[in-house]
Amino acid sequence: MQRSPDQLMTVDGANRTSQAELTLRSQTADLALVPSWIEQLGTEHAIPASTQFAMNLCLEEVLSNIIRHGYGNKGDRVITVRYAPSRNNSVLLVIDDEAPRFNPLAAEETPVEETLDGTRIGGLGIRLLRGFAESLKYEPTPAGNRLIIGFSTAG
Repeated sequence: MQRSPDQLMTVDGANRTSQAELTLRSQTADLALVPSWIEQLGTEHAIPASTQFAMNLCLEEVLSNIIRHGYGNKGDRVITVRYAPSRNNSVLLVIDDEAPRFNPLAAEETPVEETLDGTRIGGLGIRLLRGFAESLKYEPTPAGNRLIIGFSTAG
């Protein structure tokens, strides 16, 4: 059954403009819901296009790694993403999963190869996150993991 982002997004009724939530199944097909959710957030919260791009890129990287590595492609698990405005022209994406604990910020960055011949697939996600996010924070949770990614909305 195909779901629309509107069906997945729940907004805290007490404070409609402060937080939005997207719940995904641990299936790569659900990654297709992310861009329209980010675009909807951008429209509702006046998030610049460049910040939306960074949010989308980082979120898709994190979610695909949770699905493939954290959940081992088991499609019956859940990933929750919450949006929250922050102070000083920034926004946060908070990603919660129930995968085995893994702190991506403690992982070594894979060196960038100088030639295409030496390029290998994978291992560049942490570098991408650090390059596009303003802040990164990891917290273990009783159920699994929480990654908090901050983005600047300043022009």
